[in-house]
Amino acid sequence: MTSISYADTPFQVRADIVAAHGRAWERLARAGTWWTGRERVAIAAEARDAWACRLCRERNDSVSPSAAEGTHEQGDVLTAPVVDAVHRIATDPGRLTERWYHDVLDAGVADAAFVELVGVVANVVAIDTFARAVGAPEPELPAALPGDPPRLRPAAARVQGHWVPSIAEADATGALADLYGGASLVPNIRRALSLVPAETRAFTDLGETMYLPLEKLMDLEYARAIGRPQIELIAARVSALNQCFY
Repeated sequence: MTSISYADTPFQVRADIVAAHGRAWERLARAGTWWTGRERVAIAAEARDAWACRLCRERNDSVSPSAAEGTHEQGDVLTAPVVDAVHRIATDPGRLTERWYHDVLDAGVADAAFVELVGVVANVVAIDTFARAVGAPEPELPAALPGDPPRLRPAAARVQGHWVPSIAEADATGALADLYGGASLVPNIRRALSLVPAETRAFTDLGETMYLPLEKLMDLEYARAIGRPQIELIAARVSALNQCFY
């Protein structure tokens, strides 16, 4: 298993961040709920390769992404619709639309498989961005582990004003009771991946380490190495640069 280390960077990286990144890499290598380990690692590789993709560059330079034609430079593990979805999410998230999402489904990608794909891309982009920020190389992708995804869909998931089905706080019971940690306030971004509960848990593990715990969301006095106003200033700036309009 590939390990993640920031020991050679000019910054002292918190041990809990290193551990969270390591857990994310371990999850990436294993079969998920809808994708095999081999497919998950391939999704991660495509998320990285998208930045050097000619079609993606032409799309980003166009007024509309549909104005550029061609094919992606891709590997041989994933289908073309899956690769296109990964590349669009990684390089052009600000112009994704609900119509585009339904086009992905019409191309044969199940909604739950799409949600897991988003989770994989988001985790890889977060870790790669962090590595670049502290002056470290992007960590080597792990070797995929064998295993088959169970493809289990939670019965409680339903469309609730979002593009994809999600699980409401009141429905997070039984085996899903830990999904939101019993928090009284659950923002949409925390519920976004809940069609695939394992991805919500993965997002929580990484997000609460790199940002802040959900129970501290309304604690304006909460601080780590920097204070809450500084945390939010950085978060808002990074969100704007990444075309996140949440």
